[in-house]
Amino acid sequence: MLLDRLLDIKNTTNVNSFFSVFTIVVLGVLSVVVLFVAPVLIGAMVSVLDFSEAQAGYVISAELAGMSLGTIIALYYCSRSNWRITILVALSLMIIGNLTSFYVQNFSYLIVCRFFVGIAAGVSMSFCIAIIGLTRNPDRIFAFWVTGQLLFGSVGLYILPNLFAVLGFNFVYLIVAILIFVLLFLLRFLPQHGKASEVSKNEFFNDNLAQPKFVSLFAYFGLVAIFVFYVGQYGIWTYLERMAVDAQIIGETIGKMLALATVTGVFGALSAAFLSAKYGRVLPILSGGTLSMIAMLILLSPINQSDFLVAICLFSFTFNFILPYLMACVANVDTSGKLIMITNISTGAGLAGGPALAGLLLEESSYDVIIWNGIMFTILSLILVSRLACYKIQGYVLVKYG
Repeated sequence: MLLDRLLDIKNTTNVNSFFSVFTIVVLGVLSVVVLFVAPVLIGAMVSVLDFSEAQAGYVISAELAGMSLGTIIALYYCSRSNWRITILVALSLMIIGNLTSFYVQNFSYLIVCRFFVGIAAGVSMSFCIAIIGLTRNPDRIFAFWVTGQLLFGSVGLYILPNLFAVLGFNFVYLIVAILIFVLLFLLRFLPQHGKASEVSKNEFFNDNLAQPKFVSLFAYFGLVAIFVFYVGQYGIWTYLERMAVDAQIIGETIGKMLALATVTGVFGALSAAFLSAKYGRVLPILSGGTLSMIAMLILLSPINQSDFLVAICLFSFTFNFILPYLMACVANVDTSGKLIMITNISTGAGLAGGPALAGLLLEESSYDVIIWNGIMFTILSLILVSRLACYKIQGYVLVKYG
């Protein structure tokens, strides 16, 4: 009875409604909120819990690893469960895991807690991404999704350092648990099933315009494009602070510049939301990619403070402008919700692989080689997604833009 009231299981929902979109964005934020404030969490673990820097990094990595496993679990349950109930279970486990983390200060116990929270977060995030793929305008919703994460992350990075001094380290897990509990009352605005339960592949595709095998092939290219994009871009983002130090920019100034760049990224995501697919996806992706490479070229040494500020703001703007379009390219031709879920794995692998590859390159050369690596990977991602970006869905028919 209580479950039926909470989830309103007997009724369907309009996934394009305001409340549904709002719930999707909040779900996307709370599923990965801890990772967006990871830099200050790592600092707090070192200073408050007396962890080593390596141990603090392992705690964050454990949560990322759990999210990857959670994505695989979500793929299994995608067509086998009621989505609202599955998300409810995942969020409930996240609440339990965060409440447990609130009381734990031992490294071994905390890393286990965060791993299991990561599994539940991977499930909820995967279904969140799949639901965005069901919407009428996934480009716009993905942009709102990115905007919500950036805004929440920016606020967290700004206020948490001061709050840690007053409330201690673990309180952040308690706050997240409370926010997730409130989110439970919005789950009725999420769909119960995906496209596969409503539309058959034969009905979805027009064989005169595109064959399912063709679409499937280029959809996988889109997944690889997202991975490649993250590897190139995040490898640079990770070392921006080091590049600024190398350019002899003052440390306090660097922090303010990076904060401004993050805010600029919000405008990038909002610009994608505003434009949506009005001009197709090829033009925004190519334009954003070109501007991103210009930003990277500006970062080539020698650079001064003004060059650095312009470059990182443009870099952050274009990254968050392009990403919603890349995600939407895959979502637009995904009939089951499973392919778009795999973007969680593409993203996680790119987040891990980018800094690792950049670190390896730095051992043999300067920061310039990371920038050229980012440019090459950006070009490769644009090539991989270019064909898929040419298509859109009208009704249940796959057609070319224009």
